[in-house]
Amino acid sequence: MSVSYVGPAPKPVNLSALRVVDAHSLAHRKLSKAARACEAADILDGFTTLQNLTIRLVAAAEGVSVASVVNARRLTPAQRFAVRCRERPLVLPKPVKALPAPVTAEMKLAEVVTEIGSVDSVIELLIKLEHAAAA
Repeated sequence: MSVSYVGPAPKPVNLSALRVVDAHSLAHRKLSKAARACEAADILDGFTTLQNLTIRLVAAAEGVSVASVVNARRLTPAQRFAVRCRERPLVLPKPVKALPAPVTAEMKLAEVVTEIGSVDSVIELLIKLEHAAAA
């Protein structure tokens, strides 16, 4: 035996837009753990939508640090796609500064001679330094 519905046709309800909750208010609401669990279920089932998500909340949900989210927000959509495809890192490494070219003793001596003026002046200066050190 089947029972048929008698009366006006029920109006379709858009359940995904029943309630909108500001994410900033979640921590400040005075609800029991069971009520919070029901609120979470409503969010997951689409009966409630969250607005104004915080970086901290989204980072915790994704299991990443807030700093990683901040770095990711600096990227363009194309760069984010490349990170997702593992074609580039989230943060590019800083360029390594090249070491200065090695300087030989002969190059240093040539520089000193050029600075002082002549080889004879360098020899005289060395003699003066030796006499000062001996005294």
